[in-house]
Amino acid sequence: MDNQYQHKVSIIVPLYNQERYLNACMRSIVKQTYTNLEIVVVNDGSTDRSPQILNDWAAKDSRIKVVTKQNEGLVNARRDGYREATGQFITFVDSDDLLPLDAIEILVRYMIEKDVDLVLGASQRKFGFLKINTPIGTFPYNTVVTQPELFDKYYSGFFGEKCFYANIWARLFKKAVIDRALQETELFSTQIRFMGEDLYFNMKLFPYLNSMYRTNDIVYYYRIGGGSVDRFNALYPELFVLSDIRLELLDKYNYSKSYDTLYIEYAGLVFHHAHQLMEFKKADKEGIKSLLKDEFENRTIAKRLCEFYQHKEIPNQQISLILDHDYEGMYNYVKRWVEERRSTLRYKVKKLFMKVINS
Repeated sequence: MDNQYQHKVSIIVPLYNQERYLNACMRSIVKQTYTNLEIVVVNDGSTDRSPQILNDWAAKDSRIKVVTKQNEGLVNARRDGYREATGQFITFVDSDDLLPLDAIEILVRYMIEKDVDLVLGASQRKFGFLKINTPIGTFPYNTVVTQPELFDKYYSGFFGEKCFYANIWARLFKKAVIDRALQETELFSTQIRFMGEDLYFNMKLFPYLNSMYRTNDIVYYYRIGGGSVDRFNALYPELFVLSDIRLELLDKYNYSKSYDTLYIEYAGLVFHHAHQLMEFKKADKEGIKSLLKDEFENRTIAKRLCEFYQHKEIPNQQISLILDHDYEGMYNYVKRWVEERRSTLRYKVKKLFMKVINS
């Protein structure tokens, strides 16, 4: 085998009811210029034509390994796919997304040349025929960052600071690092199943990395469809549970610089959920006030937030309302937010656009 292809890459693809996009996804994977691949596709109890499409691909390409299981959700599908993986390097691809044909070759080249534990690639968000680059963040491009700087400076990226996107895709991991982390911590969450599952995996793995490299080469196309502008997300409260978990990690590593940003982000998440409850008419006034009161009086991170800002400058109106336990004020704040958002041209255009690309 050509020396440049000596490292096997396991591509893990969780699959659930993606008959519309699966052919395009699989085509982009099997046609990769880097050929030493193990393609582990986990059929997570699909009920559409996805299994038939997948079996057709597996019959044509011996690198494809099909795992069939009952539906347990995205996180468990990734976990079960990882258990089957035998490559030295690991990457994840969602079954409705696409890879540029040289994506794996680019990632492997940097992994070997830079001798790092993780390579971050750039991605584009795909809206129909449009492709839009994702925001940059503060983590440097084309630079190897090692410990202790890696942890001290950039672990804050999981707690509200915009260092890099915390997605699980558009990355190449050394399997040995993931294996080492799995011996000591949970990477595939039993609590966070859909909202924030990528963030959970990466923030748990990050302390085990010795080095990381980021390239601005595009290695992933993330397909956007059915965005939150026109769809209620009932699973959103998982992010509140994740906030408590993130607080535990800050305590564990004594990472004091990120408490402030985490508290501000958590408050914003709760207000956003109240916003969508109101916008999609999922709760009346008393229901929304009750949710806010229950969240801000009983959640661990909410109690810690109040203690933190008791003798500090209040950063925004949301935090001020929480400290005052002003649930009527919170409701009115959310009501104004909904009214102002609905009146913007951007909201109206986006809503129309999402209808067009999903039709």
